[in-house]
Amino acid sequence: MTAPTALGPLQHPGPVARERLESVPSGTVTLRLALEPGRRLIDAIDDELARVGADSAQVELLGGPLSRVSYCVPALCTDGSRAAWYSDTHEAVTPVTLAGGSATVGRRDGERFMHCHAAWYDANGDLRGGHLWPDTVVGATPVEVALHVFDSAVLTSGVDDETLMPVFTPSPTTNVVVGNRRSVMTRVRPGVEIHEAVQKVMAECGFDEASVRGSLGSLVGATLLRDGGVELADGPATEVALAGHAVRGGEAHLSAFVMDRHGAVHVGELARRGNLVAVTFELLVEEIA
Repeated sequence: MTAPTALGPLQHPGPVARERLESVPSGTVTLRLALEPGRRLIDAIDDELARVGADSAQVELLGGPLSRVSYCVPALCTDGSRAAWYSDTHEAVTPVTLAGGSATVGRRDGERFMHCHAAWYDANGDLRGGHLWPDTVVGATPVEVALHVFDSAVLTSGVDDETLMPVFTPSPTTNVVVGNRRSVMTRVRPGVEIHEAVQKVMAECGFDEASVRGSLGSLVGATLLRDGGVELADGPATEVALAGHAVRGGEAHLSAFVMDRHGAVHVGELARRGNLVAVTFELLVEEIA
């Protein structure tokens, strides 16, 4: 599923896994919620999952204030041990107002864990974004979110043999939540075009029309449609929060916040080519019946 792109695939240090998509079908139920002010973002989401008896979810960050944002952006790996790494930790000028974002919420070593990419306007009015660390805190009023809760999948984070980076992988289970929409949760491995991943998931599951929600990961740079041409975000890895709509074998529109290694935020629709997965992508595809 690899294809020529503006930037080539990253060369990772570990053995290349044969399967490039790891998918688990599941029903989902979507909950529109307001997270409690003053709580860490991860703790507020954990409370809501516990309330409905669920373990894992993909989360859309829809809006609201944050009183603390502890974050990083992608960076070069200077010791050659990996294809990419994380920058030093930054602290946003707060309070900030969320522009949007996505999170994967599951477990790591048995404890609650979250992978979150978001963009926001800081207290100076500047658009910033990145990979949020657990110390991020909900502001003085609630943060609005949409939780896409799984009834037949759990998400577990661990170090990947191929990339030597922490990644989430779905696995089947049975939960007490009863989903009302057919969905597929997929871990997309490096070197796969993200549009092709969406189309392959839809074809394998027989979805004629689908939405992409609460999805996130990294791309090798990024290629966005802009003014009749394309705009390239600098690599080797960019952080992405993604949502969109696709028709099987036809049109697909994937809109993204893209955060590059310089801290710049790019917003727009991803081109059909030029958006290879860099390290991993956590992709939720929900059928539109």
